[in-house]
Amino acid sequence: MEQLRFIHCADLHIDSPFKGLDNLPTSLFKEVKQSTFKALEHLVQTAIKKRVDFVLMVGDIFDQSTQSVYAQMQFLQACNQLNAYNISVYVSFGNHDYMQRDFINMNYPPNVYVFKKEDVTTYIYKKNNHPLVTIHGFSYHSQAVYENKTSSYNKTTTPYHIGMLHGSVEQHTEHDTYAPFKVQELVNKDFDYWALGHIHKRQHLKEAPPIIYPGNIQGRSKKEIGEKGCYYVELSKSRTDLTFIPLQSIRFEQVTINASELLTIQSIEKAIMQELNLLTTQGKSFVWVNFEYYTKEVADFYYEGMLTDMIDFINEKMVNNNDWIWIESIDLKGHGIIDKESYRNGEHFLGEVLKLSQDDEDTDCELDPLWKHPKARKFLHDLTKEEKDELLEEAENILLYQLTRKQN
Repeated sequence: MEQLRFIHCADLHIDSPFKGLDNLPTSLFKEVKQSTFKALEHLVQTAIKKRVDFVLMVGDIFDQSTQSVYAQMQFLQACNQLNAYNISVYVSFGNHDYMQRDFINMNYPPNVYVFKKEDVTTYIYKKNNHPLVTIHGFSYHSQAVYENKTSSYNKTTTPYHIGMLHGSVEQHTEHDTYAPFKVQELVNKDFDYWALGHIHKRQHLKEAPPIIYPGNIQGRSKKEIGEKGCYYVELSKSRTDLTFIPLQSIRFEQVTINASELLTIQSIEKAIMQELNLLTTQGKSFVWVNFEYYTKEVADFYYEGMLTDMIDFINEKMVNNNDWIWIESIDLKGHGIIDKESYRNGEHFLGEVLKLSQDDEDTDCELDPLWKHPKARKFLHDLTKEEKDELLEEAENILLYQLTRKQN
């Protein structure tokens, strides 16, 4: 039986706006804006180098349903490059880039096969004029698909079967549960490979058969850290070999520093630089620095704005390197000089304040005037629960610092 070689990618999110990073120097922001296109370019180069039979792109190719002409032309160029090497491309669309008429009408080369329906349909890939694999998939026609589609994935007569599915495991708590499925349902279909999309973290839900999330190809925030890319797959009836290929042009990283012995600005800078030096071999990076077990001195430097000046100094040193590193922020996390939980559980004024701060409805109520301000709302986006929790934690820390610093 002939072996298949293909690339499985998902969640390209090309032309992502990177809203949270628009405060960067112009030169860096231009690189950030280009990073998803660079990752797409790396994807094409990888497919050509590996001489794959086809590429599977499983949803959220674009970051939004109405794509810019620039994004569509970049994607068209990528498809044309793959067409020149006789590499087929199978495309489905997800909750971010659900099907729009303007995409359907674009004149793509003959190597591109788009799953245009929300019902599961199939394409047959032929090798040496012999039908070899049936590829099953569907595209979103609206922002949300709540139907479990697995019953519509059914084997035919070709030697291989691959399912493309942009969705999430039922009752998954970290992402919106679209096109839900159960792992055992996919196993029962007896397919040779399940190419998943939607979850941005690389995951192997099952090894036999392979049920795989490759993650996205380019990180876009501090929640999407580390290497991002695709899987190169060699598939036969006897075995499946998966190789992860990094594609990102910029990495997003978080580092946590034990600050229990840091007493001066110089010692803080040295501790940060030691961490940054470990990242210099990994290419261009954005870094979020978290201090835990921090001293009173660190807290003083932080709340009095001295660490902001130190960040500016470090960034000016690092930004001119070819593989630059940019510190996006420094935050105090977890344990520090103030035992917040002991205050929260205590029977005193600070304990009552902290208990009140846990009410999400109060947080929304306090933020509402800012989000409705005619000028401010143009620059604000809806906060996720995680962002609200971080904002609340920072507010608690500032309040406790101001009310307790004379005691420390």
